[in-house]
Amino acid sequence: MGGAALDALSFLIGTIFNLYAMLLALRFVMQLFRADYYNPLAQFVVKVTDPVIKPVRRIIPSIKGYDTSSLLLAFLVLLVKLVLLKALQTDYLFVAGKAPLADRLSYGTLVFVAFVDVIHLLFNVFIYAMIIQAILSWFPNPNTDSIRNLLSGITEPVLRPIRKYVPPVSGFDLSILIGILALFFVRILITGSLIAPFIR
Repeated sequence: MGGAALDALSFLIGTIFNLYAMLLALRFVMQLFRADYYNPLAQFVVKVTDPVIKPVRRIIPSIKGYDTSSLLLAFLVLLVKLVLLKALQTDYLFVAGKAPLADRLSYGTLVFVAFVDVIHLLFNVFIYAMIIQAILSWFPNPNTDSIRNLLSGITEPVLRPIRKYVPPVSGFDLSILIGILALFFVRILITGSLIAPFIR
């Protein structure tokens, strides 16, 4: 397979697997913070992920009320993605915002790398939720109320402590901006440190 065709196929595989893993991670976060499952967007996430989660739950039940099946499946989806891309002999494996050389990673190390990718993905769930929440707040529309309500349920546990120390300034709520910056900082610090040995 030629270089351009391989790049296109790798992009397609990476995008599809990442999006589905994102939905699984979003479902885990929704359950973690008791988001409204009757919300239309939440129902979409549930219906799209149910076909793979329900069979797994028969084997791996929730642990202490946490939806471990969703998180485990997100990890497995990302692991399968990395295995497929390595099997295709792509030059780079895009993981946690980095691009380590594929030939530097054995199939065994892909397990650890997929774990780092899950951490990166969970940070992204909150970061994207805050970014979308901020954009929607600029353009009020009754049709987007259900989306805003779901995003608020996800981000409020993170933003609430920030609002205690950063009150609105001239009517502007800076907590989302600070939250996004803080999450980016911590994400880079954690996932960057974990993936660094495979970049050099």
